[in-house]
Amino acid sequence: MWVRYVSALSLVIMLACPALVYGQGAFPTKPIQVYVGMAPGGSMDLLTRALAQDARKYLGQEVIVVNKPGAAGTSAAIQVATAKPDGYTLCVTPSTTFTATPFITDLSVDLIKESTPILGFAKFDVTIFVKTDGPIKGLKDLIEYARQNPGKVTYGTPGIGTRAHLVMAAIALQEGVKMSHMPFAGDVPTATAVLGGHVTAGACSPAGPIAHVEAGTLKIIAVVGNERMDAFPNIPTIVELGYPYPLPVVHFLHGPRDLPEPVEKKLEDVFEKASHSAAFEDIAIKNMLYLKKHLFGKELAAFLVDQKAKTGELVQKLGMGKK
Repeated sequence: MWVRYVSALSLVIMLACPALVYGQGAFPTKPIQVYVGMAPGGSMDLLTRALAQDARKYLGQEVIVVNKPGAAGTSAAIQVATAKPDGYTLCVTPSTTFTATPFITDLSVDLIKESTPILGFAKFDVTIFVKTDGPIKGLKDLIEYARQNPGKVTYGTPGIGTRAHLVMAAIALQEGVKMSHMPFAGDVPTATAVLGGHVTAGACSPAGPIAHVEAGTLKIIAVVGNERMDAFPNIPTIVELGYPYPLPVVHFLHGPRDLPEPVEKKLEDVFEKASHSAAFEDIAIKNMLYLKKHLFGKELAAFLVDQKAKTGELVQKLGMGKK
């Protein structure tokens, strides 16, 4: 009788306090899926796969990266926000999906409110580039070309509402020129479109054009940010050129709202540890994604809220908000 009473009492405690169960190290007991809302081969995909590789060692379970491109990463982020909050369905997303996209597209959920930010582990630089053998040699040349050829200049980015899209639109507005936007499903497709002459220019992370830049077929004409990139010290920033729209962006890991605190803490610890592996840092540096100071939990949440407010002001200025 006493044994039955103790067993029943233990069951009641476990059901009432799931955090105690997680705290005992039961998580994870099966593979974890990490969604990436961009096509394979891009910067976010490469870095997430490197992160997952080392996270497996510390979790003792497979970490499966699943590419779910579409809507500038929004589709994947929403699927994770509405998933069961047990830590087995996560997502890596650029912060603009949370801070910019809501002003441009109707979303079924408020991503900031319905998600648990876990770890900001990479920065996201944007380069503006053109074909090397074309007439455009610099960003000012692109603007002048657009001015002299109304309606003929097009530019590609990884999607509507991305940092690249907002910055290019802001530059066009400031200069009073028209440049038509063409969204693609990631960095690599954007660079491929420029290389093939399907668009006049491209704007995305360096991971898209870098191979073609090294081959001499694409040329970077500006960097989006306050500081020049170590890899391209001779390329000016848009701020230097008179366009004050740096819009800092980070890649971050997140899960559904209401993740049990022990699960959230374990995921944060494991992925933070994995982000310091030699393999991860090598890919981050090569792809110009290395972030010296990572963002955790509440700090990351505060960053998202702050950037959403600032981005909202820019979107309103651009007249790109939802109708």
